Amino acid sequence: MSRKEAKHIEFEQMLRRSRRILYSVCLAFTDCQPANIDDLYQEIVANLWHGWPKFRGESDPTTWVYRIALNTAGMELRKRGKRELLRSHPIDPCLLDSLAEASDPRRAELYELIDLLPDEEKKLLLLHLDHLTHAQIAQIAGTSENAVKQHLYRIRKKLIQLHKHEDGK
Repeated sequence: MSRKEAKHIEFEQMLRRSRRILYSVCLAFTDCQPANIDDLYQEIVANLWHGWPKFRGESDPTTWVYRIALNTAGMELRKRGKRELLRSHPIDPCLLDSLAEASDPRRAELYELIDLLPDEEKKLLLLHLDHLTHAQIAQIAGTSENAVKQHLYRIRKKLIQLHKHEDGK
């Protein structure tokens, strides 16, 4: 097996392991329409493929995948405009169940509230919901663990307020 073939196999394995991460990012940054999810997913995979030869394994592959996926989602939002990618209607709980393995209807409500957050807060919360440690989130976000803790605390408070406001409507 050539070195090129080995790298290709490694990439495919990394992509399989990262599938849940990629769909999680796509769900958080699209309107959950299959075509938009596919478009963003393909754009992320293309960027991962482009960056794969430069990945030296000095960081956790999960961190690297998250960083590229979140940066790609942010670039796509700026390029296409938020109106085209962001949710304009409630998330389909069936889609969440199949992609994020969630059967709790409260998760769909949570994602609707997350949509109301600014992009940077949305990114941090997505990483937290995917059970990354504060250290991992800090590495991906390029900040300190203390800053991550403070941001997550403020985001949780903001989500509680948003939830109260939405319930009061």
